[in-house]
Amino acid sequence: MVFHWFHQFWEANYTMLSKSDYMMFLRHPAWLWIKKHARHLLPPIDPSLQARFDEGHAFEPYAEELFGDLVRLGFSDFSEYQALPARTLDAWRDGANAVAQGRYEDGTITCISDIVSRSGDGYVLTEIKSGTSAKPEHTFDLAFQRVVLEAAGFPIARCEVAHVNRDYVRNGEINPQELVSITDITDAVTEQLEKTRTRIDQALSVVASSTMPDPSPVRARLKSYGEWLEIREKLDPPIALNSIHRLPFINAEKASELIANGITKIDEISDPSVLGKSTQRYLRATANGGRTIDHQELSGFLSEIVYPVYYFDYETSQSLLPPWDGTRPYQQVAFQYSVHIQHEAGGEIEHKEYLHRDAGNPMPALLNRLREDIGDRGSVVVWYAPFEKSRNTEMAETYPEHAEFLEGLPCHPPDQREIRGAPPLSS
Repeated sequence: MVFHWFHQFWEANYTMLSKSDYMMFLRHPAWLWIKKHARHLLPPIDPSLQARFDEGHAFEPYAEELFGDLVRLGFSDFSEYQALPARTLDAWRDGANAVAQGRYEDGTITCISDIVSRSGDGYVLTEIKSGTSAKPEHTFDLAFQRVVLEAAGFPIARCEVAHVNRDYVRNGEINPQELVSITDITDAVTEQLEKTRTRIDQALSVVASSTMPDPSPVRARLKSYGEWLEIREKLDPPIALNSIHRLPFINAEKASELIANGITKIDEISDPSVLGKSTQRYLRATANGGRTIDHQELSGFLSEIVYPVYYFDYETSQSLLPPWDGTRPYQQVAFQYSVHIQHEAGGEIEHKEYLHRDAGNPMPALLNRLREDIGDRGSVVVWYAPFEKSRNTEMAETYPEHAEFLEGLPCHPPDQREIRGAPPLSS
């Protein structure tokens, strides 16, 4: 039954251009064509992406609470989706001041808008995003919606993004007024309107075409290069094994620059300086047949080591909605650590760890145990020092009684090269 509903939904929207269709077209024109003509080539939603969707849905009610007298619509099956435009108009005719998850359409273009609210003789379009700021792609998203809404008879006076306030610190029950920030992007959206109308026509041409647009990865936009490569791998002809698109840390801009210079294969690159540092290191390692090591930097780092050495690692969790007092949205909260202690060169390794096992805030108990397991002399070595150092800084701010101890655990890597770690606690 679920498959039958999905098939009906897809058939009904085959010739329609929705907001998600339009954003897919902006990422890559061939992406939209595949969605409409060869859906089996699209990868399934992975669990991490689904988790982000779920968090976004959990944030929506807090943003909606900022709008009084809100009528929430939406749909749960195909028949409700079909009836949604009529239900949306009915809500406005019945005197609604704000409508959430209403559907608007004009000919072959349609959108479901997070919140539309009255403002004088016009309306305010509010898009709810689970990030901590308004991003450039949000401008394209709202510009499409504005084109649809105004064509449907809803003149838009303001466009805004409701997003997470990164500086919010929970104290008691979550306060929507403090958790949610509003950013006005009306001017940016207005500047995009004419281009948006042109792009809509181009996207509709892709939908109607029996031929897929050029699938070249260099046409990927909005930081979708890596995602598009996953889809491109399923298309014929396959990407050559020595293609520049197989370089690590490559992107559409760098690939376009190489192609403009007549370079399409990795072995044709004579000047790697046009590439990022990580890609340059990969090319050097490939040329040398192994890992590249800065021996001078490594020797300097090792000369600073003082025993005992603590090989240390945090495990953390994060949530859009701060779960405990004193925590912020998306804060990486340490709930586990592992430390291997080497008391002398060539000596045996002692292992200690902490794992929080209940639903309470893990940080107080973790810090108490950590102070027992790490002494006041020695070197702390970690894999990626900025991460551990950031956790220490955050916990020191929240728990000042541990600040002196945490500030004594500096986690500076030597130079972000092959070996990462920290200088001594003290000598």
